[in-house]
Amino acid sequence: MAILIPQNNQKVYISSTGIVSDEEKKKADLLDADLKKELNEFERRLLTEKLLTKNGVKKDSLKVWYMLGFLLNKIANKYDILGTTDEVYYWQTIYNYISPLIQKKQPPKNYKNLFKNHFRLCAYMAIKDWNTVRDVGNWAVWRDILDNSILLKDKRVFDLVVEALKKKQYGHKEIRPFLHETRRRLTKVETKVLSQDELRSKLSGVDKLLP
Repeated sequence: MAILIPQNNQKVYISSTGIVSDEEKKKADLLDADLKKELNEFERRLLTEKLLTKNGVKKDSLKVWYMLGFLLNKIANKYDILGTTDEVYYWQTIYNYISPLIQKKQPPKNYKNLFKNHFRLCAYMAIKDWNTVRDVGNWAVWRDILDNSILLKDKRVFDLVVEALKKKQYGHKEIRPFLHETRRRLTKVETKVLSQDELRSKLSGVDKLLP
């Protein structure tokens, strides 16, 4: 499908095919309306639940970003966006809809990269249930995990990392040697061709780097 990316107060429809049909424009307009409605309601919810102040201070960053990621996944699934060649445009356009109270900064230079886009990373975290996410650690811990794109390219690797950290309540500095070694062992490795046993063998012993 096409994704509407507003530019200079004009509607710009983008698709990986380079061709956008009238039907795709209609679907993109529906997505546009949903994003406006849902993200406005999301901001109000954060303010009502006092997870966000009127000055933009987050009382619990992990919960805010998890809730946002969960919502964005729900919308993306409604329109069958995830896993398509147009998914990258979906994450890019969120910067056009998000409230400055929630995300103050302008889009970074690498926001078009699936493995660097902040909203896509929040959504990737939110494929896990909230109890698991909370058990892994605070937002500083999750930011270190999500900053390592090698850990995200194969969901099995992500699952193994999460399982190793769950319920341990490590700080972000404590997990860095473990994350660094995991990344080092998998650099230049196409993990998706490995069996589960082969993948575990590649990562054998890395958990010993945890306290």
